[in-house]
Amino acid sequence: MIRLITTATLALALFAGVAVTARVSAQDDKPKSFGLVVYKLGEKFATDEKAGEAIDKFAGYLDSNIEGADFKRLGVRNKPDDALKLFKDEAKPVAVAIVSPGFYYTHKSDLKLTALAEAQRDGKDGEQYTLVGAAKVDSYPAGKRIATSMSADTDWLNKAVLRAPKDAKPVVWVQYDNLLDAGYEIIDEEDGAPDFILVDRTTLKLYESDDDLKTLKKGLQSEVLPQDLVVEVDGRLGEKRDALKKTLANLDQTDEGKKIGELLQSPKFPAPDTTRLEKVQKWYDAE
Repeated sequence: MIRLITTATLALALFAGVAVTARVSAQDDKPKSFGLVVYKLGEKFATDEKAGEAIDKFAGYLDSNIEGADFKRLGVRNKPDDALKLFKDEAKPVAVAIVSPGFYYTHKSDLKLTALAEAQRDGKDGEQYTLVGAAKVDSYPAGKRIATSMSADTDWLNKAVLRAPKDAKPVVWVQYDNLLDAGYEIIDEEDGAPDFILVDRTTLKLYESDDDLKTLKKGLQSEVLPQDLVVEVDGRLGEKRDALKKTLANLDQTDEGKKIGELLQSPKFPAPDTTRLEKVQKWYDAE
């Protein structure tokens, strides 16, 4: 009788061990979840409603190319304060994000951000901004009103894009969600029209293709600056970090990847230009 009880007990213990092993194995096989955020300064279409589906497709592409990973969209934002709320939500930790460079420099330390890759919008390396207006301006336009879609981050504008000479009167940044409207206001000489407009390369091409807007004069240009950065948050990618970097760098090597690149307006995301990153970091540190 004692032997029977012992044998039965042993059988139950073995069964329990098998069950535990199976349960642990199942947990090991389950893909690890990584929160994904996209923040694009001043881009009116950078919202969950407008861009959520595209970012979900991007997350799905990452899942299919990085074994054991499950990337989940946590939000798409176009204002720094709104984006920061997502990063601060401890219930939904962010592991990786595509962010505008100003956000990276402002929160690099407190959010423990590491730049892994850099966008190449329309295939271009780096971003350069140009001032356009009714008259050409070749030097810092002290005290002038400048239209921009990025007024939510004046640190980026003043520390990197258009740095003022010492003791110069600062420019006044005027928010325009549609920079084409600002151009037409200048052409029509409307009351309250800005003096100049700050445009990136893509917007400048739109100006140059418009019969009216192409009459505006191109002037002062910024240095070539970082584009949007893919950043890791607090080392949360772990062993998946290298696989993500490889997947992003090779985005243009497959038909499926090319489609994702079109959605993101960047054919691939190579490693960031460290010299460029460090140059702008010095400007931020000097303030």
